[in-house]
Amino acid sequence: MHPRSTKIAPLGWSLGLAALPWAWFPLRDYIGLVGDVVAIVLPLLVVLAVAVALLVGRGRGQLPVVSVLLVGIVAVVGPWTPDDAGAVAPGAAVTVASANITAKATTVPALDDVAADVLVVVENEPDIDAVLAAGYRYHLFTPGPPAVGVYARFPLQLLDPPGPDLPGMRVAVDAPIPFVLYALHVPRPWWTDQGNYQATAAEHHRLVAAVAARVGGEAGPVVVAGDLNSTDRGRDYRSLVDGTTDAMRDGWTGPTSVTTWRLLLLRIDHLLVGPGWCGDAPRRFALPDSDHDGITAAVGPCAR
Repeated sequence: MHPRSTKIAPLGWSLGLAALPWAWFPLRDYIGLVGDVVAIVLPLLVVLAVAVALLVGRGRGQLPVVSVLLVGIVAVVGPWTPDDAGAVAPGAAVTVASANITAKATTVPALDDVAADVLVVVENEPDIDAVLAAGYRYHLFTPGPPAVGVYARFPLQLLDPPGPDLPGMRVAVDAPIPFVLYALHVPRPWWTDQGNYQATAAEHHRLVAAVAARVGGEAGPVVVAGDLNSTDRGRDYRSLVDGTTDAMRDGWTGPTSVTTWRLLLLRIDHLLVGPGWCGDAPRRFALPDSDHDGITAAVGPCAR
């Protein structure tokens, strides 16, 4: 064999391996539940793939290693980058906050500090509900599952309680510009501390699809807030933002699952608004003793 051919062959293999990881982006929504699971554990898979490439390549796999790292960075960080849909109309903003408090009363001061006009609290408890309700004129609470509370400075009306296709509450908020609020806690599609599953990946997908269909059918302004347990690099999140705006992406954002699952870099707490609405001043805030960060933003009709 010609010496030049022996040099070209390894280069061709290296280029092919480097191109392969980028197939994730066009294929990820077509491989179903496999893609859902891969999206959850993607950072760990990237680390594993890099380790294998370095071990097998023995110094000759630098190009595939760089490619895998770049795919991982784009896939994970891409949904955290700013994607501003526009400013909220002056004087029309309502501050909405969402927090999974992991049933910890020690989170209450942090919730008070946010001073939200509308507060969604997930993994709530009756005693915590009583404390939070004292600070708001209007409130709704379902003891669960899912245990969700909504606290507001505006009148609230429960439109739909939790049910088989609604992991939370559908609530009418009589703000200066009324809107429908979906206060949600979708079961997570992976194992619990007890070693069982809150929901299978298939069941999680079914619930999110049902919520997306409900939200898409709303005739007026709509806000979705809560712990959706849907990573922002997965197809379930993309189905939710198809027709809505992620208010947290008015600026940079980042992971909200911050303890046990920290290494997976999961942003699973979301604040979405329907067509014609925008978000301003989003931020994450710490929740003492919770395994989540809280999220908040000012939402309302977009400025003309």
